[in-house]
Amino acid sequence: MKQVQVYISNRLTSGCSIGICNGVNVVVDSELKKGYMAQPGRQEWVTVIECISASGTSIPPYVIFKGEHILSTWIPTVPPPGWIFTTNTSGWTNNFHGMQWIQHFNAQTKSHLASDDEYRLLLCDGHDSHISAALSAYCLQNRIVLALLPPHSSHLLQPLDVGIFAPLKMAISQRQTRLYRSGFRRIQKVEWLEHYIEARNVAITEKNILSAWRGAGLFPENMFRVLHQLPDSLDKTFPATTTPISTSTAPILTSSPPEPSTLRSANQNLLSNLTSSNAHPRITTHVRRLSGIAERLQAEVMILKRELDEMKAVHGKRKERASGKRLILKGKTIVSTEELRDALAEAEKATKSKKTAKRQKGKRQVQDRDSSSSDGESKASECARVPTAPVDSEILDCIEVAL
Repeated sequence: MKQVQVYISNRLTSGCSIGICNGVNVVVDSELKKGYMAQPGRQEWVTVIECISASGTSIPPYVIFKGEHILSTWIPTVPPPGWIFTTNTSGWTNNFHGMQWIQHFNAQTKSHLASDDEYRLLLCDGHDSHISAALSAYCLQNRIVLALLPPHSSHLLQPLDVGIFAPLKMAISQRQTRLYRSGFRRIQKVEWLEHYIEARNVAITEKNILSAWRGAGLFPENMFRVLHQLPDSLDKTFPATTTPISTSTAPILTSSPPEPSTLRSANQNLLSNLTSSNAHPRITTHVRRLSGIAERLQAEVMILKRELDEMKAVHGKRKERASGKRLILKGKTIVSTEELRDALAEAEKATKSKKTAKRQKGKRQVQDRDSSSSDGESKASECARVPTAPVDSEILDCIEVAL
């Protein structure tokens, strides 16, 4: 019996919009009249084709930006190895990119085969780019078995939809929200890609991949996993339980500013002692208000400090990119990390040679000016030695001004 390696592929298009993030839970002042964070208006789509294996691994993604040419400023200075970056006018996948991706898939997974007789089972949805004639022929020639999932079943049978894309989108939103809170209303492509790289390292892990395959009931095979998720099942709700806060012991404030948990515990311990000591109600009320003000100010200080650090980091990166090199890869519809690195190296080499030639030209111009000035001084000294005719001078009245 021939061995088969199982892979699943899908496009991460829902939620891959530069400038749109999912809702997150935040703590704000109840007296705040306006919205806490405005949703930026930029909605530029980016398509990322992801593929995971039943063994718990994943292949480098295939990223499609919206544009005519790829700019080096769209990609981080040190991009992850093996990633593929390309563009088209819509930012969505099509038959051309589907064919380019299947070749990328073959190159990334062929080295994992123990022999040439092994097959690879590729599961995907029924998108047109997955069922083109050229892609089907390529799969037959390279021992790739292409299987399509039933329509309208991706939310149950697609492991990426079941256990990967939700935490991935949430991780991206958490990183974008930091910029929105800091006042930035437009996210650059490179900033979004940096967020995606960080979120991918958090969400697409071996543990999540294996859990996604189990959740879809595909590997190991478990059809009851899917049947139990059909609408017949009843949702069970459990009452929330509250744990009383112990105020018997509270740490002493030893740092300035103190830790939020330490400050709250100390305030609760103080209020408990005042209540048990039968203090005057006005004193208890005053201490309670002071403790609330201290906790609120502590929270505001921490939020402002975090926003300030994030703004400094973003400004530093933008300043570094602005002073860097802009490279337009004309005629390139698809580029890999290695090609981008080589192109940048050639551009830097050409820039250095131009700067060297400019400095040498400047030195020659300075030497020419020095030689011309020395010739002019010699001519002026010769003219000074030539006798001239006396000139009659007239003495006029003048006014002396005291300085």
